[in-house]
Formats: sequence, structure tokens, C-alpha cells
Amino acid sequence: MPSLFRFVVLATWFLAVLSSPAFADRKEGKKQKRRVKVSGYLQLFYKLRIDTNGDDAREPDLFRVQRARVKLEGRIAPRVRFDLEIDPRAPEIGGVMRDAFLSIAVIPHHKLRLGQQKTPFGYENGESSTRLYTVVRSELAEGLGRGLTLRDIGVAVVGEVPLGSGFTFEDHVAVVNGAGMNVQVDDTERKNVWARVGARYDDPDAALMVRAGVSGAIGDQREPDDPGPPLLPGFRFTFWRLGADVEVEHRWVFVAAEYAMGADAVPADPDAGGDAMAYSLLIAGKTPWDVGPVVRYDAADAEEFKRWTFGGYAGRPTARLRAMATYEIFEDEAGPHDHRLLLWTQARF
Repeated sequence: MPSLFRFVVLATWFLAVLSSPAFADRKEGKKQKRRVKVSGYLQLFYKLRIDTNGDDAREPDLFRVQRARVKLEGRIAPRVRFDLEIDPRAPEIGGVMRDAFLSIAVIPHHKLRLGQQKTPFGYENGESSTRLYTVVRSELAEGLGRGLTLRDIGVAVVGEVPLGSGFTFEDHVAVVNGAGMNVQVDDTERKNVWARVGARYDDPDAALMVRAGVSGAIGDQREPDDPGPPLLPGFRFTFWRLGADVEVEHRWVFVAAEYAMGADAVPADPDAGGDAMAYSLLIAGKTPWDVGPVVRYDAADAEEFKRWTFGGYAGRPTARLRAMATYEIFEDEAGPHDHRLLLWTQARF
């Protein structure tokens, strides 16, 4: 990253913090009101593999606690808030802390976030798992739509600017290390930039919301070591990503479509890396009883991945108690895989 860019990032960081009311005792002796909210959710599912590829073998079925999140959020000062989220069921200690950032309102209709947070790209990765219509995210969201992990450490600007007549301009730009979440030492040579800009239209009378955006990312990362045996050391690679997403929500249907493309390059090996592409289309029906059908098709040219997901849900995305059942049919360059049935339930508190 150029020295001037680094200076701008650092200057923005410190000016934002120092300009917040938390550093200005304008009314001596008057205590600030502090409000802390505790919330969270629990997600459980059962996975059953069905032998459909003719090899007379399948992996064991299992019960799993998918997520167990506890979140603290609150106001430190009139324009300063904090978010802290942990997942005590994380298989590794490095995954226990999720969100951990300060949010400072210093620009009209925008907030400056400092700390660990999701990197912006497309629709699905920006949406909480509690609000999705499928048990697992698309291949696009798990691959091209994120860095080494969905969260990273850095500084971001998040904004929603009302334009009138139901239109809102959305922008989200993050500058992060590129080393993933909960990494105390940055081992990349330059910072990574992730961004999404778009617009949203809301018509409450027609129960209609239309949202569209474009996303991009550029930077470098280091592939983690493969513990082996034998131990295979990681390598540094540079990357770029471009994407587009569209979401339409109506009283009878929700539709989400995403497309992403990009490329990786390995400086130490000019023959490594290459181009990549992925896309997904999801349609969820709605009914007055808060249940409905879901179908999704997602694909990626990496390993020739293709997947159909069929299912249904009970409980709207905002409900405290939800359930889903999905049936996945997928294949890759190795051929068709065993089908997969997932039964999922969630409780929010």
C-alpha cells in the first residue's frame, strides 16, 4: 500500500476517534447514559447423506450445533457504539470471537467501523445467517465473495443516504489486513480493499423492496500452511474480484441473484492461479402462514461445481423461532455426489 494511502487511513482512524463525544467532557459532572443489549441465537441441524451416486458408500449422518452466538452491543457515547459477538461452539479457539468493532457516526448518514467485521461483497455474505432461506451459503459466498474468512480486521465506512421517493444509496468500503479474523500479526504485503455500492427502493404500500449493487475487491493474501504430513508451506497470492447482486422482496416472493468473477496470481509461480467465476439464483415463496417453498441453483467453475437446493421454511427471517428443510443435489469434476438432506432449526433471544 502506498505510504500516502497508509497515512490517510491512519489519520482518518485517529481523527474519527478523537472527534467523538467520548473524548469531549462538554458537561462536567454529567454522566453519559450507557445502554448494553444482550442478544444471540442458537442454530441446530441434522444432516443425512443419501447414497445416490452408486458407490454403495456414504458418510455418517450427524447432529450438529451449527452456531451458538452471544452478542453484546451498546452505546458508549452519543455517536459511539460497540458490537462484540462470540461463538463458544467454534471448533478452534481462533474462531470464538466474531464481530468486535466500534461504530462512530462522524459523517452524515455514515458510520466509521474500527475493528473486526464482515468484509462487504454482494448480498449473501452481508446478510446474517439468521435471515437466510437456505441452511448453507452458496458456493459464491463461500469462495469468491470473501477472503480467507468472512471477517477481517481493519477500518470500514458504512452508509445509507436517503435520496427521496423511496430510494436509498448504499455504500460500504473496508480496508483490512487480508489475514483473516482473530489474527494478531498481519503477514500480507499490502492491505486488502473490499467494497459494495448500490441502491435500494422501498414501497411500503406495495410491500415491495428492490435492491441492487456492484462489488469489488483487490489485495493479496497468504495461503495457510497445510499441516500435513508432510508439512506444505503456504504461499502468497494477489487477487481481484468483481460482482453484482439483485434482490427483490414482495409480499408473495423473495428473489436474490448474484454473479462474481475474479482472478488469483502467485508471484512465486507464474503458472499458478487463474480466473474464476460463480453465480447463484434463489427464489423463496411467501404465504400468509409464514411458511413457503425455496429453490436455489448455484454454480462455480472451480472444480466444475453445480448444485440444486430444494426445500422449505417455517418462520419469516425476522421470527424468533424458525425451521428449514433443504435437499441438495450437487456434483463437481469428480462426478455426482451423494444427495444431502438438512433439517435445521433456530431460536433467537
